[in-house]
Amino acid sequence: MTQVVVKELLATSATLFHHLTTVPEGDARDAYIARIDDLLDKRGALLAQLSPEEMKGHQLLPHLLELDEGIRARLADVMTIVKKDIKNFQKSRETERQYTNQYDSVRNLDGMYYDGKK
Repeated sequence: MTQVVVKELLATSATLFHHLTTVPEGDARDAYIARIDDLLDKRGALLAQLSPEEMKGHQLLPHLLELDEGIRARLADVMTIVKKDIKNFQKSRETERQYTNQYDSVRNLDGMYYDGKK
């Protein structure tokens, strides 16, 4: 049983590692992120089935740890790219808002008496 779960974990980890090699642009990114989420959920469920005692000294453990390290690095890269795109989108949306309503940020105090004393 344990051997089957470990091999399935190894296969799922390898699939996730290879899936993270390229980040698509545009509309394909939603499906890409959904696939990452599915693979991470499957991997988490497999890890929950294994206890640390079962994994100690297992012959595939070094390979799993190496894959895990690569997956973490590639996930960090994907997160950086997605965060950068979100920031660029928010900046372009703010620029568009300022373009359509140019005088929104200007305070208009003309014709008003403002007394700073209380």
